[in-house]
This record gives sequence, C-alpha cells and structure tokens, in this order.
Amino acid sequence: MKAKENIHLVIAITINLLLVWQLLKSTWEGNDKAVTFVIFFYPLLILMNALLWQVLRKHSNVSRVYKFITIGLIILFLPVLIMSTSY
Repeated sequence: MKAKENIHLVIAITINLLLVWQLLKSTWEGNDKAVTFVIFFYPLLILMNALLWQVLRKHSNVSRVYKFITIGLIILFLPVLIMSTSY
C-alpha cells in the first residue's frame, strides 16, 4: 500500500470503529429494545462501506481500503451483536 492509502485506511478504520463504539454505547445505556438499534444500523454501516468500495473501485485505487473494512465489519457482526446484548 502507498502512503496515501495507509492514511486513508487509518482514517476510515477510525471513523468506522467510532461509529461501532457509539452503537454499542447507546445500546448499553439504552433500554432492552436498543439491541434492535444495532441490528438495524450495523448492517447499514456495512452497506455504506460496500457501496463506497463499489463506487471507488471504478474511480480510485483506494477501493482496497473499503474492501478491507467491509470484510472486517462482516466478520465482526456476530461479536458486536453478542457484545450489545451482554451488557
């Protein structure tokens, strides 16, 4: 990866992790129905990253960053769901 892609990767991962943390935090501080918040918005986050990956695939070399993030978010879906229900 080039330096430009590394910087983009760090920024994108930071933003996505902050969004996931906010989802988990709002679920832990909310009521018992807040888990549906994670079940609805986490796939939207995955979809948003996948759409960015597909759009940038044709126009930029940075698409690998969003491919990496999309795959990572898909892998982390079940652990995030378990963490949101366990607190």
